[in-house]
Amino acid sequence: MQEPEELSRIGGVAERLGVSTRTIKYYEELGLVSPKNRSPGGFRLYNAPDVERLQRILRLKGMGFSLAAVREFLSVRDAAREATRERVLAETAEHLREREREVAERIAKTREDLKSAEALREELIRDISLCESRMRELKGA
Repeated sequence: MQEPEELSRIGGVAERLGVSTRTIKYYEELGLVSPKNRSPGGFRLYNAPDVERLQRILRLKGMGFSLAAVREFLSVRDAAREATRERVLAETAEHLREREREVAERIAKTREDLKSAEALREELIRDISLCESRMRELKGA
């Protein structure tokens, strides 16, 4: 016997994901997520795949992707799941490779930024040390 699917109301999902219900509703309005289930009272009910999709959206947004780019990621992923023709799958795979390159570039840029920030931090540490040394000299004089 198959266990019944666990369904959550929008408030519970929002709390679990750390976003507002308005954010989730906005994503629905944009067509990024569409829970198929409703309670008898008409409340949205989210199943595990719906929540996973929201988590993916939030991860992509957190990485700095625009909602247009998020929509593109999701549509490519959806097409890959639904596609049966070899050509469509090949195009989808190429599109995903392009996105992977974009993410790799973002990672490389972030690493460069981190190195610059670390170098600046080291400079600041040296400057602080120099100031403290000068203060000790002045106090001793």
